[in-house]
Amino acid sequence: MKKAMAVPILLALAATGVFGQQGERKPAATKPIAPLEWLVGGVWTADAAKLAPGLRIETRYSWSDNGAYIRFTTHFVSPQGTLKNYDGQFFWNAEQSALAMWYMDARNHITQGAVTVDGDVTQFSFRAEDFEGKMADLRVLVRRKTSDEYTWTLEEKQSAGWGQLASLEYLRTTEK
Repeated sequence: MKKAMAVPILLALAATGVFGQQGERKPAATKPIAPLEWLVGGVWTADAAKLAPGLRIETRYSWSDNGAYIRFTTHFVSPQGTLKNYDGQFFWNAEQSALAMWYMDARNHITQGAVTVDGDVTQFSFRAEDFEGKMADLRVLVRRKTSDEYTWTLEEKQSAGWGQLASLEYLRTTEK
């Protein structure tokens, strides 16, 4: 009878943490990519009719399977159809101890650059073709307004500073 009672007592002690006690659990370390995690989820949509009649742009951000970086896709949706133009990633570049990004467009051009976050403003700096097809130093400024709204602004470096090429308002909706 003593053996029969010993088993439930041992189980009760183990369940309360007497056996195999662990030290205090440390909070999980913040991932270097954390400043961009607010983008993940839903569909971010911008009315781009001022760039082309009936055009809207949809961008989706999702975690990689291993949770180490953020994937993104950008689709241009028009009455003529959908161009799935950009696929890329935001990641922590350990060699440079900095956030970075790269993406490939539908024509197989790869663009890569630095990412900096300062409060609610995220900046992507890179070299790519501008709207005239010439190589240029460009930057995108993403200004978070709310958790479901941001302004996206594309600028080109010019002799007198940065000149705005385009600006869009993005709103997040849930996917249907």
